[in-house]
Amino acid sequence: MHHRRGPAARKVVLRALEVTEHHPDEPLREAQARAILAVLSEAMLAALSKMAMDPDKIPETAASRRFRLFFEKRGRLEGKVEGKAEGKQEALLAFLTARGLSPTDQQRAQIAACTSGADLDRWIARAATAASTSEVFAPPPPRPARRSPAATRSRTPEHAPRTRKSTRPQKPAR
Repeated sequence: MHHRRGPAARKVVLRALEVTEHHPDEPLREAQARAILAVLSEAMLAALSKMAMDPDKIPETAASRRFRLFFEKRGRLEGKVEGKAEGKQEALLAFLTARGLSPTDQQRAQIAACTSGADLDRWIARAATAASTSEVFAPPPPRPARRSPAATRSRTPEHAPRTRKSTRPQKPAR
């Protein structure tokens, strides 16, 4: 490879390194990569080094691309959720201030620590009518226990289980 230059030579070297990456034996994989790099010219090593410094020029396999895109998408979604929560936190503080309600330092910390959109929405709704900040941040009332419909019905004849009548013609008795 000392006498070859240009994009075609670079492509051959990159492919050789890519194939080497898939070798199952790590010590042999590292030795093979060192052997490939040992036969390269100074110009080719400089070009590879320059490529390594530019993330947009580093080739990636289809699998590594899917992996990278998966985590980038996940990061964007997490960022959106965090951004929505921050917006609701700011809206709640602005709403409380506009209504003349001053949250304590502890309540401000509670707002800043909250990432639950449902909790922030509930606090914003309460802030519209609350007379004090303690009303805004009061825990939600406990939900009544739900009873199954069968347990609430009485067993009077009109609520007794119905038997199904057969629509088949009955055989005459002998």
